[in-house]
Amino acid sequence: MDTKTALSAQYEAATSIVPSRESAEPWLWADAPDTPLAEDDHPWSGKWLWFTPLSLLDRSWATIRAATEDGLLGYRSKAGTLINTRRMSDDTRRPICVYTRDWHDIPYVQRVLTNLRALGIVDVLLYKTDSDIRRGHYGAGASTYIAPATKTTVVIPKGTREALDHHHAARAQARKTAAARRKAPALKHN
Repeated sequence: MDTKTALSAQYEAATSIVPSRESAEPWLWADAPDTPLAEDDHPWSGKWLWFTPLSLLDRSWATIRAATEDGLLGYRSKAGTLINTRRMSDDTRRPICVYTRDWHDIPYVQRVLTNLRALGIVDVLLYKTDSDIRRGHYGAGASTYIAPATKTTVVIPKGTREALDHHHAARAQARKTAAARRKAPALKHN
């Protein structure tokens, strides 16, 4: 096979697996280079959600997939296919999700948002924790973070700020307790 034919075959294979043509799976997935194949959800994982117009879905997914596989975004991404429908959802859009390992790590969540904006994504983006998804928290007010259209700043709703403050206070208390245990004299057993 000559080089031109090989490149054409690679391009056709890459472009044939697009959300608008997928008919067997509700999601297409991409992993960052450092993501083990058997990796499951992280206890603190979450994702930026971009509800992409169908007319831009394939091209948008190609951009997100490439950036994810190049290690520029989170550890994993996925795109909803045309068979991915939920009752009462907008049939003119599909979600593209970019995962982070820890929603408490605001600098990392911010870096992913900044890189999404650098890719040209200007729409409103919502961030949800996977634990909220598992508990069925959807709809208005269910986002952990919000990125207004064109903005690179993470907006932190009041409920999220309170949860973060509680999380950080609990971690600080656990560190103090561990330090006190290390300093305490060991009891001698007779």
